Amino acid sequence: MVARRGKPLGQQLRELFGKVGSFYPQRENFRLTQEVKEKFTKKLALEPKDFSGRTVKEVVRTDGLKLVLDDGSWICYRLSGTEPVVRVYSEASSKEALGKLSAAAKQWIFE
Repeated sequence: MVARRGKPLGQQLRELFGKVGSFYPQRENFRLTQEVKEKFTKKLALEPKDFSGRTVKEVVRTDGLKLVLDDGSWICYRLSGTEPVVRVYSEASSKEALGKLSAAAKQWIFE
């Protein structure tokens, strides 16, 4: 695409993000005690209507528990089958929003 369009990749990405917006993904692993894992496993079976004061627009259970929020950001929780870990995938439209989402995700695990 660089050769065909005659534009540097960075410029093409900026133009694309200008059209569709930016997205900031993140993956985190949190180690769980047996007690926390049991409590959190029960939580994963729930159908949350809100998450950290924000409306959950969609709940997807294809690969763990994915909560799509009203602003398009999302968070997905996946328990590891081989170790006492929950993997948390999240995406938001800004680094600041991602930081807040990440903090809320961690709080939801351990509260």
